[in-house]
Amino acid sequence: MAGGTSRADLARATHLSAVTVGKIVDEMLGRGLVREEETQPPGGSQSRGGTMGRPPRTLHLGGKRRFLAVELGVRRTQVAWVGIDGTPLLPIQSFPTPESVSDWRTKLAEMRLTFDGHADRMLLSLPGVFDAERGELICSPNLPWSEGRQLLEAAADAGGAPVIAVQEIQALALGHRASGRAADSFVLVDFGDGVGGAVMTGGELLHSPLPLCGELGHTGVHGNRRRCACGAVGCLETLVSRQGLLQSFQAASGSKAASWDDLRERVQRHGAEAWLLPSLDAAGSVLAGAINLLGIQSLVLTGDLPGLHPDIGRILTERAVQHSLIGRFGKLDGEVAPRRRIQGLITAAEDYLLQPEA
Repeated sequence: MAGGTSRADLARATHLSAVTVGKIVDEMLGRGLVREEETQPPGGSQSRGGTMGRPPRTLHLGGKRRFLAVELGVRRTQVAWVGIDGTPLLPIQSFPTPESVSDWRTKLAEMRLTFDGHADRMLLSLPGVFDAERGELICSPNLPWSEGRQLLEAAADAGGAPVIAVQEIQALALGHRASGRAADSFVLVDFGDGVGGAVMTGGELLHSPLPLCGELGHTGVHGNRRRCACGAVGCLETLVSRQGLLQSFQAASGSKAASWDDLRERVQRHGAEAWLLPSLDAAGSVLAGAINLLGIQSLVLTGDLPGLHPDIGRILTERAVQHSLIGRFGKLDGEVAPRRRIQGLITAAEDYLLQPEA
């Protein structure tokens, strides 16, 4: 609803009756999800055909709802105070992620005090395997202290509001869908402190009987002997996460002191060199397996690895094409996209708040 829209326009766009649209809009107004404003006609006149009438009214996202959006990351936790339309009400803040639930709760509570006002909901993105129905983080290899139900309880206590929690890569996929430029179906893969994926089919997140979907980073790579934080040996994550990439770069440069900034500067200047190509090949093979299994021909890459150099997204897509069946008869579309996690959290909140029981 960028720029606003009318009830009549919504009825035409959705093919619903004016009465049905009116009921839905009234419910959304009552829940504070949208606002309705009078629109002054051009020239300032409120008449139509010489007859005085009621000024037209338009609907806009951005009602009374205010959210505290929290991204729990391996290295840092980001906190944003936003409206329901995604507008930041204050600059995003962050703090180093501690190593216990109690310390994290304390830090989050301290930061919340810097925001002015009451949050209707806390929106929380979580790494690892998250069971949304049970409200439990089942497995988080890179943040083992966060596993269980205590983290969500601590978040609600620190934020002073009910929590809507979303697995972090699913939040990215929801955010990409909300950008307005996404295909109806796509596989999104994010490369950061871990490697995760999410699948969108027909505009909806793909879910499975188990809370395991898109865990591409824990796919084994033949010949890889690195031990993963999950306990297995050979996971893709150990090659193309930040730490995995840095380990390869340090070995290639002969310097254990080489930093991520050193790696980024090297790749920005020289592109994908010999030390990086085997990891890209491995990632491409895993992506191809996902494409073959799902039958989806749109690949979205986000995060640190594709952000290092423009060639990397192209190389990953080419490798996926080489190893996927679609490369024999069709086209695989690949793109590098920015992370839109906060927008994804807001999208999840909108869906939740529209449910009758919410």
